[in-house]
Amino acid sequence: MKGFKTLPKMKKDGMIGGILIIGVLLYSQFATDSVLDFMSRTVIMMLFASALNIILGFGGLRPLGMATYFGMGSYVYVLLCVRGGLDKTIAIIGAIVISMVISLFINVLCLRANDDLTFAFVSMGINTLLYTMVFKIQYVGSDTGLTGNVRLPFASSASGNFYLSFFVSVLCIILIYLFFHSPFATVLKGSRDNIERLTFVGMNTMHVRLCACMVSSFFVTIAGILYAMRNMGAFPVMFSTNTSTEGLIMCLIGGMYSFFGPILGAVIVTFISTQLSILTNYYQFVLGLIIVLCVLFLQGGLLRDKATKDLGEVSGKTAKEEVAKK
Repeated sequence: MKGFKTLPKMKKDGMIGGILIIGVLLYSQFATDSVLDFMSRTVIMMLFASALNIILGFGGLRPLGMATYFGMGSYVYVLLCVRGGLDKTIAIIGAIVISMVISLFINVLCLRANDDLTFAFVSMGINTLLYTMVFKIQYVGSDTGLTGNVRLPFASSASGNFYLSFFVSVLCIILIYLFFHSPFATVLKGSRDNIERLTFVGMNTMHVRLCACMVSSFFVTIAGILYAMRNMGAFPVMFSTNTSTEGLIMCLIGGMYSFFGPILGAVIVTFISTQLSILTNYYQFVLGLIIVLCVLFLQGGLLRDKATKDLGEVSGKTAKEEVAKK
């Protein structure tokens, strides 16, 4: 019965997504190369924010170091292409495999205490460590980064790179959407809302969170590879904690408890940081003002209604159960 109840919502979401996809594709036919470049960055950031939200909004953890996997995907891919001289297709596969192996070690380390605060600061510490390393090591380009011809042959132009980024990002976002409607996601939300109760019924919450972190890391790695293709190289800013913070802000503004929230937040933040910055030097003031307003008046984000209702129902049921016990 639960599947039948969610089917109308999935159809509605599918219609909204389909309309957005058709609209973007139609607009791209008339866009200039500079606009296509902006759109490429936007769709990649949509994927980054959606992947980050797997463990933020639906897992209840605070990923302060997600730029670790974003930068890792970028640097490993560029290193395999430029330094290793591998075919780009093989380099993509190699970058994903290597990044996921390293991600497994990092996520296990971050989740050792199975605590939100520990996870947040250990992940941020590792992120800062890796950023410092790539900034100093000459082999990976140090502070100037590592550049080269890393775009796929059929996506060497601005339009070709946009369509590659767009279709890969859309495919990954669809997979994330299906993940959110899977039974595992229900368990993951349970670890967010009441981890003690989930532990009491015999669920290994650390393994649940580890699986979620690995899924999130996988999609963030893909976003990093796409970003390296867009920029024709890998640069230290991809490892910066500012990148991690930017992803968190996207989820905060759009709504971390809504699937489309991070997507909307990515559009807003990317527009402010790339387009509004051309018009005024005070673009960060605008972004800061939006963050303050969201925290004070829209704590669920712009797409907050359904999420607020769901969280209210969960909190209400929990409160009633506790009162009944007493």
